[in-house]
Amino acid sequence: MFTNEEILRVALEQSAIDSNCKWDDFLKKDNVIVTSVANPSARRYLKLPHVCDLTTYGNNIVATISEEYRDIV
Repeated sequence: MFTNEEILRVALEQSAIDSNCKWDDFLKKDNVIVTSVANPSARRYLKLPHVCDLTTYGNNIVATISEEYRDIV
């Protein structure tokens, strides 16, 4: 059986792969913007790179974007 903390850590790590960031970026106080890239370890149903994908675990937002949209995001 897994603890809630272990489940959260696995979710953060997979989201970091999907979003091209570090798992602890989701725990920061400030928002984070990263460039989206294709990653063979990402969930298979995702079509990467993203144009814009916003992910939060309640602390901030990690915006994974195509570089051309950085100023808009």
